Parts: sequence; C-alpha cells; structure tokens
Amino acid sequence: MAAASDIGRRLAGIVAAAAMLVACGHSGAGRDATAAAIAQTAGLEPLTSRGASKGSTFDLQIYRRDDGKPGPLFVYIEGDGLAYLDSRTPSTDPTPVDPLALRLAAADPGPAVLYLGRPCQFAPGRGDPRCGVRTWTTARFGADVVASIDDAITRERLRSPERSLVLVGYSGGGVVAALVAARRSDVSLLVTVAAPLDVADWTRRMGVSPLDGSESPLDQAQRLAQTRLVAFAGSRDATVPVDSIRSAVSRLGPQAELIVVPAFDHRCCWVSDWVRLRELAWRSIH
Repeated sequence: MAAASDIGRRLAGIVAAAAMLVACGHSGAGRDATAAAIAQTAGLEPLTSRGASKGSTFDLQIYRRDDGKPGPLFVYIEGDGLAYLDSRTPSTDPTPVDPLALRLAAADPGPAVLYLGRPCQFAPGRGDPRCGVRTWTTARFGADVVASIDDAITRERLRSPERSLVLVGYSGGGVVAALVAARRSDVSLLVTVAAPLDVADWTRRMGVSPLDGSESPLDQAQRLAQTRLVAFAGSRDATVPVDSIRSAVSRLGPQAELIVVPAFDHRCCWVSDWVRLRELAWRSIH
C-alpha cells in the first residue's frame, strides 16, 4: 500500500486537476486535457488500446500504473460520460466532462492500476470509425462494447497474470464491469459504484426508453453469482436509486453485497472517501 503522504499528494492533485474544468471548458480537447492532468498527477501512463482493424472492438483510452510490487490489479471502467445533452438529445461526443472513474483510479493506493475509457470516449474513440451515436446511447451496454473492454483487459493482463483481478465500474461502467465479469473466470472481486445493475428496472424508474441493443447483468445472473460482488450505492442518489441497486443485488445470490453509503449521491463523495471504501471492498474477500 502507498504511504499516507503519497495518498495525500494524489488526492491533492486530483482536486487541483478539477480546476482545469473551468480553464479548459467542455470541448473535446479540454476534456482530454482534464483527464491527462488527473492521470499525470497520479503517475498513470497514457496508452491507446487498438481494436481489431476489421472487427467490432473499439479503440480505447487507457491509463495505467504498475509499481512492480505484489498485490492485485484494480481495473477501473468509466461511466457513460456525456452521452446526452438533455433527456432527449444525444451528445456528439460522450467523453466525460469530469471522469469520476479516472479520479477513483488516481486515488487508488495499490501497486497496479488500469483505467479504461469507454468506447467512443476521448481522442482514440473520437477518431474511431466504428463509433456511432447508438454506441453510447441505446447500445451502450451492447455485446461489442463489452467485448472491447474484455479484450483490453485480457491484453493488459498478460503483463502481470499473477495478480488478482479486481474490476471496478462507476455508474454505467459498473454495468459493463459486471457483464465483463460474467464472461471471465479470473475475476476475484467485482466492485460497482452507483451502477444500475438491473437495466430494465432502472429505465422504468427513470421513465426513459428501454436500452434497445444493450445487455443486462441480470441476464447473466447465474454466471455472476459465482463472483464476489460489492455494490456501493449512495443514499441520496437520485440518478441510480438505492432501491434499484438493492433489487438487483438481491437477485445475484449470497456472493453479492450491497453497501449503502449515507449522504452520498451519484457523484459526491466517492473520490474523497475512495481509499476507505476500496479497502472495505478488498477486505471482503480476505
């Protein structure tokens, strides 16, 4: 584990990088710069995971760090980002304005961290001809999206196959993380943060159209029941209500645990308390 002073410097850097949101604005380049600043402060190296040239896998933005010390590999999967401008208008660029999953990765005190942007996010996704509006809207949890994330994890995992694999997904990234976990046999722990694991229930509660073209973790409940799951929910989250997450967790078997964090909403205050929450989840399998 990192020293307390190292953790403090990382958290201070994350806060400082937040100021770049105002300076850079919400342009694609500005959002890329914000992410790069968060990653640089935490010592995360930028890379691009290239999808198959003739296949359906997408180009993904990656940030990673490996100190070479023993310990698990924590893989962080970004949320849906700026998928919509309002309740009905899709965005032309789903890159997150403020990438919360990247902030969680930057705050991670462990020896090995891998961050994965979602398909069509950041500069690699912006230039990927396989991307289309449907990829980050109704098919955001589609088979090709899940396959791309799974493929990137497999390739990066070759660097350190001896490490335990932990998947962490924020919001919609938690749905993707669960779908990836259902495909794999090497996931020691799945952690979701404010994630709508029951996709159909969530769309009904929010009064939005069904996500045609997307998969739901509950469709893979039998497979997921074999993986330890810690699902964090914020008691004040109006975007992904606790009751929706509770309903999903109850259907995923005894290996699934719901932890409701008082006073947290969909964004606050996961980053500032992440070191404690991460340790709480990790201890659940030890």
